[in-house]
Amino acid sequence: MASICQTSLIVEQNMTMFHPKAGKVILHGGKLYPYNIDLKTATIDDIVPKEEVIIANGIQRPVVVFNGTLPGPDIIVYEGQTLFITVTNKLPSEILGIHWHGMHQRNTPFMDGVSFVTQCPILPGQSFTYKFQAYPKGTFWYYSTIGSQRINGASGAFIVHSRSEDNPEHILQVQDWYNRQHVTDYLTNALYVDNFNSPKLPTDGMFAPDDALINGRGGGNSIPFYVFRVNEYETSYRFRSINVGAFLPFRISIDGHTIRILGFNGYSIKSLPFDSFILYPGERIEFTVSRISSDVQNFWIRANTLEKVSNVEVRTILRYKKVDTVNPNTSKKFCTLTDPCLVFNCPFKHDLEDRNTKCITADHVFSREPSIFPKLINKRHFKEYFFNFGFSGKSTSVNGRQFLFPQVSALTQPNSISNLCTKANCNEKKLCQCTNSLILLHNDTLHFVLTNLGFGNGWAHPIHLHGHSFELLKMGFPVSDKTNGHIISQNNEIKCRRNVYISEENIVCKEVIWSDPSWKNGNVPGLNLKNPPIMDTVIIPSGGYVVIRFRANNPGLWLMHSLVDHRSQGSMSVMLNESFPFIPKPPLNFPKCGNFNDVPFPLH
Repeated sequence: MASICQTSLIVEQNMTMFHPKAGKVILHGGKLYPYNIDLKTATIDDIVPKEEVIIANGIQRPVVVFNGTLPGPDIIVYEGQTLFITVTNKLPSEILGIHWHGMHQRNTPFMDGVSFVTQCPILPGQSFTYKFQAYPKGTFWYYSTIGSQRINGASGAFIVHSRSEDNPEHILQVQDWYNRQHVTDYLTNALYVDNFNSPKLPTDGMFAPDDALINGRGGGNSIPFYVFRVNEYETSYRFRSINVGAFLPFRISIDGHTIRILGFNGYSIKSLPFDSFILYPGERIEFTVSRISSDVQNFWIRANTLEKVSNVEVRTILRYKKVDTVNPNTSKKFCTLTDPCLVFNCPFKHDLEDRNTKCITADHVFSREPSIFPKLINKRHFKEYFFNFGFSGKSTSVNGRQFLFPQVSALTQPNSISNLCTKANCNEKKLCQCTNSLILLHNDTLHFVLTNLGFGNGWAHPIHLHGHSFELLKMGFPVSDKTNGHIISQNNEIKCRRNVYISEENIVCKEVIWSDPSWKNGNVPGLNLKNPPIMDTVIIPSGGYVVIRFRANNPGLWLMHSLVDHRSQGSMSVMLNESFPFIPKPPLNFPKCGNFNDVPFPLH
């Protein structure tokens, strides 16, 4: 097996429903034709190959894509391989940076791909080669970290196999889809209005998508469904599912099949059977389904958004026989009180308005391996931090600080950062905009308490930590009505000690503490310290909290941020300045912005 793997990605603007030779195309009878052809006299020779067209939901709009495909090409490698991935920016006027979601980047923090944090952006017309080791193994993805490029299509699957893996598998990428290219501005204007109300339910919708896609294709308007063709001689089939979308979670199920989940957000868990599971943006689930004995050969795979009002469903096909061409006529499992549907990764404690399902939350699955941490933590090397990912309906922030990206590469030019958060520019009485950074000491054991308090707590936040995996020790949920799921109050185990009052509709919590002072410094009851699930992305429940644990043993500058950033694509972020004296020097040819200073200086 090769120790080095090389590939390349070209990022460029493209157009859905467009063929390089035929021009604009249209759908008719599940097939594609040039838009200016007379469909009454069209022949088989006029059909445009669907593999050569970015179909999406069948409506023409500009996109930003890797290598001309939506989603981008699958990158499949083996654990431990050294990767050389050359990225070329062919966008006419936009900068670029590519993040390899879930890669630890040990000894290569400069390759994490966050522009103005770990590197200078790739300018139009430029190329940059990312070099790093594929670690750990699991289901991951890659995407652009700039503006709305990810929302507009710039993402793809990134799979790291163990060296013993060699079994067939299928990759399922689901995403919400919008008919406007500049969806961020559109949703911002639609969202931040004077009469905006905080939701009563975690499934009250805020973003109504135009459609949804599975592997770059919708399922309406005569669009040919994406088909997962499986080997009819196999008895079980392995899937890797990824939510590469912008805002919305999806509940995924396969008609007639039980889903056995094997991995969650990059890491193995003890196998459990479910009828469906929920994926938030950035989350991944590995699962298998067993072939059922039936005359039916085609089954719907369904992905539904969670909203009660603006629910969107996209479907694809699981097909046993390759020769079949008919669409399925299968149905969802009918859930009853005596035979409830089991759902994994619910963002709420009580299933909403549906007593016929049973929810299992992310903290109620278990790692296949025991925790690496000792039962008794050395308190001299232990720190506990609170981060409130607040959404007031008017603004987003972390502890009342809206993150501003530096104008230089913070990792390599720390002395040139001009907008760091200080007491002078970020006092207790205002919502501040600055480069929020926290210093972590080498080898400290860290408990991060991530909370979701404030006016807009009706939506759960998916939070991703770069450069690390962490253990999920506990989830805390709001107080809710068991009969209808309505949020009555925020979780009473945590409280806000300090608010910033901006207006009646815009109150931001700047400091969270435990309601019971005896819980401080890791003394929280109910923590799973034995075999907690390991992950790199976690959901903070509406009006609740999560406790995660990891060790500061990977020198670098790492971003922790929401993957659903409602306004500025970054304001719900914080930089973790980890073990700065131990950070390796950048490669000799590493790009530099402005006046380069290679002398590390702690960020305050």
